[in-house]
Amino acid sequence: MNKKKLKKQKNNKGIALLIAIFSMGLLTFFAMEVSYETNVEYVISSQKVNRLKAYYAAKSGAELSLLRILLYKKAVASFGDQLGENKSMLDPIWNFPFAWPPTKFIPKDDVTAITFDSLKKVEGESSMQATYITSIESEGGKIDINDLGSDIKALRESTKAQILKIFNMEVEYNDEFEAKWRNTNFEELLNNITDWIDENDESLNGGGEKSYYRDFLKDNPTEFIPPNRPLQSVDELHMVAGMKDDFYNLLKNRITVFGVKGININFANKDILMSLDEQIDEEVAKEIIRRRNTPEEGGLFKNEDDFLSFLDIKTSINTAEFNKGGIPLFFDNPYNFRIRSTGEFAKSTREIEVVTYDVENLVGRMADYLDKQDEEESGGSSGDESSGEGAGEDSSGDGAKKENETTGNDTSEKKDSDKNKKAIPKGRPRIVLWEEK
Repeated sequence: MNKKKLKKQKNNKGIALLIAIFSMGLLTFFAMEVSYETNVEYVISSQKVNRLKAYYAAKSGAELSLLRILLYKKAVASFGDQLGENKSMLDPIWNFPFAWPPTKFIPKDDVTAITFDSLKKVEGESSMQATYITSIESEGGKIDINDLGSDIKALRESTKAQILKIFNMEVEYNDEFEAKWRNTNFEELLNNITDWIDENDESLNGGGEKSYYRDFLKDNPTEFIPPNRPLQSVDELHMVAGMKDDFYNLLKNRITVFGVKGININFANKDILMSLDEQIDEEVAKEIIRRRNTPEEGGLFKNEDDFLSFLDIKTSINTAEFNKGGIPLFFDNPYNFRIRSTGEFAKSTREIEVVTYDVENLVGRMADYLDKQDEEESGGSSGDESSGEGAGEDSSGDGAKKENETTGNDTSEKKDSDKNKKAIPKGRPRIVLWEEK
């Protein structure tokens, strides 16, 4: 009897041990799953926080850059006339890259020990743990792709010639591009871009514009393609008939949709300079850029005469034959800017791209273009015809006229002075693009 009880107790102990082992395994499994899920949630939450910190760092850089642009415009309006040809002294307000914290990007050997310690002290007082780096560039040194559909003939034709030259130069100097696309009619591609922008439905290549998008319209019957409006972004070029990735990659850094209706020589890069005229090769373009970056040799070009004089003296270019296409060239202060701000925190990165646009300057420039076009179409000013009227009239009223001119002289000069005086800008610059990546 005792043996049976002992055997039963041993069996119960074995079952209890198995139950205990199973329970421990189950609890271990649950603990590991909970730990894993918790770690995953923690990592996801941390990444969200890190991305949020990186975003606000990038936004801080963008807002600071907008402030720099505003301060630059205020400085130009306040002191530009006094500085005259030395207005480029104000450019560092906007054109140097800025980063936070400074000591992370500035080598210690490049500054004095006192300056470096001062920067470290300022950084220590800041509560920002993230970093950001910003850059500002002028949009005036790029080709406005929307000018292909401009109502101004000279602007439209010069833009087309300039972009065609970019393609032709790539075929000439890039063997890989030449082997792949040498038989391509780039003028047809530019016509497709123009058809995308202009207001009519007839293609410059013949036929209707919609015929080039027939397959797309079959699958998307509600879409209005081409839209017959200016391009809203450079990326929109991907949708134009005949546009390939190679063509887009060639153009994307040379064009903009926020241009200044011409090219600002003082901010154009090497490729844009070479597209102005066949006489400008890579060496001449480098000479132009070197002159711009060397204050001792004159720095930025003051006007077209200064630019042509430089080409005439320092290069082999025949200035009499230069820019036969009539590409509008500018040498004034930049007023359209592109800001790039990149924020980073704990390996999370966010980028913000902003474009500011000065509509007032653009309106004035367009008005000048239209006036010039009207004069060319009418064969010159008609005001000269009446210049001799009244030559034989009695001069008895001359004294009264002179008196009126004298009394009104001060008033007119004051009005002209007030008219030419630039208004000091207030508030944020006008933003036409705010893109977060």
